[in-house]
Amino acid sequence: MASLDLDRINTIVVTGGAGFVGSHIVDDLLVHCPQARIRVLDAFTYAADMSHLDAAFRTGRVTIQQGDVGNLDLVTEMLKDADLVVHAAGESHVERAFAVPERFTVANALGTQVLVEAMGRRRVPLMIHVGTAEVYGAGAGAPIGESAPLLPDNPYGASKAAAEMLIAGLRRSFDLDIRVLRPVNIVGTRQNTEKLLPRFLEMAAVGQPLPVHGEGRQTRAFVTIADFCAALRTVVTRGAENATYNVAGDDLHDILSIARMVLEAVQDPVAGVAFTEGRPGDAGRSPLDTSALQALGWRAAGTLRRELPMLAAWYGARVPGGARRRIRGVPGLAPQRVQAVTQAAGSGLFRSLERH
Repeated sequence: MASLDLDRINTIVVTGGAGFVGSHIVDDLLVHCPQARIRVLDAFTYAADMSHLDAAFRTGRVTIQQGDVGNLDLVTEMLKDADLVVHAAGESHVERAFAVPERFTVANALGTQVLVEAMGRRRVPLMIHVGTAEVYGAGAGAPIGESAPLLPDNPYGASKAAAEMLIAGLRRSFDLDIRVLRPVNIVGTRQNTEKLLPRFLEMAAVGQPLPVHGEGRQTRAFVTIADFCAALRTVVTRGAENATYNVAGDDLHDILSIARMVLEAVQDPVAGVAFTEGRPGDAGRSPLDTSALQALGWRAAGTLRRELPMLAAWYGARVPGGARRRIRGVPGLAPQRVQAVTQAAGSGLFRSLERH
């Protein structure tokens, strides 16, 4: 199957379109696909927010449906006459995955399986699957290419690796073109405060010390949301059929350095660092080899350091001025175990499994 011309795309479906990454994808595609109308499917779990789509709705080209990507009948209806599907739905927080791994398996793996089956039914020309570099695990220090084995070391990475295996096992059967993006940590506005950077920024804005696991030497790579959206468009227009692409900028920082940069970016009030016990298996991450994506003409333009002043202002503005100088409760990075939301056999999620 051929790549798509952005100017000729008429209908796009974005799953998870009310979340952090999904809503930015919607905004970006509205600009670069002038003829397209976008259908958003979102389950509206805790990380979604309708306000993320305020500007998109004002264009009159976006509609939204609340629902689970695991509902085969609903997803099949949503994909009618679609030219492109961008699959950004799912659970994405590493720490939360240790508390409720079953929720990640259901949302990320089985939800993807249902979406692929619906895509096969509707004969959608192209799907972009938003994966993650977490499928590689820590790595051995050298840059990791797309052909490296998948060796996830946490339940989130495992669920996303399972999703990719399901894609690989199904796309040939349905004769589909599903291209996979494996980004490192994406940074930008609208991200839930459970994630490292927004959490640090909001805690610093109210004067709370920033919790750093262990000695803070664990390395993390970053890519800006603008660069990620540009990578997605590049793969839509110039990517190879059923190919996989790493997405990463040149940023590679240890957690302690990130905390220091945040404290420099947030001027008032002053906060410090609190060293805490590390999470299980908390390790650094090897850099990614992005030569395949760069061969298509993509280059990362942003860096974490350049983005931080803007991000500090955005996240700081969400904190009422009167609250800045008093201790304030910020959601924990490792939340207590919550009840997993699953669907019983016979529901939309498992309906496709029962038919085979």
